[in-house]
Amino acid sequence: MLVFDPHRRITATEALAHPYLEIYHGPFDEPVAESVFDWSFTEADITLDEWKARIYTDVIEFQAQEPIQFDGSWDDSGAS
Repeated sequence: MLVFDPHRRITATEALAHPYLEIYHGPFDEPVAESVFDWSFTEADITLDEWKARIYTDVIEFQAQEPIQFDGSWDDSGAS
C-alpha cells in the first residue's frame, strides 16, 4: 500500500477495500471525488510571506464558520 511513486500507488478506494483497513471500510459512507484534485496552486510564483498570508486568511475564514458541536461521546463508528 505504501509506495512512494504515486503512479504505482493504490487508490484510496482500493486501500479501504484492503483487509488491513477492513475495520474502517464503510462502502455506503465513503464518497468518491467526482474529479481529480488540482494541485496547480503549488506551482504559483509567490513569496513565503504571501503563502503565510493566504494560509492565515483561510484559517480565519474557516474558524468563522459555525463550529462543530461535540458532546464528548463517540458512537459506534468512532465519530460523533
